[in-house]
Amino acid sequence: MRKKGSLSRFERVVAVGLAAIWLAGGACGMYLALVHGRWGLGFVGLAAVLYGAAWLRVAARSRLLTWHEFIAPWRRV
Repeated sequence: MRKKGSLSRFERVVAVGLAAIWLAGGACGMYLALVHGRWGLGFVGLAAVLYGAAWLRVAARSRLLTWHEFIAPWRRV
């Protein structure tokens, strides 16, 4: 049996897929910002990369993050 609140294998695969999509989109946005000088797009791309990293953390921990873990992942509660 799995613990209450833990993700199933399918949900972990979905989390990895979401992370890949967000990371690829963010990297693309940052590349376009560098090439075309659209710095607003670069900031959005950076936010997308950070969001993708959060989804990778969800897949690695096999549970959803709390707001505190999402906003300040370096701090332990």
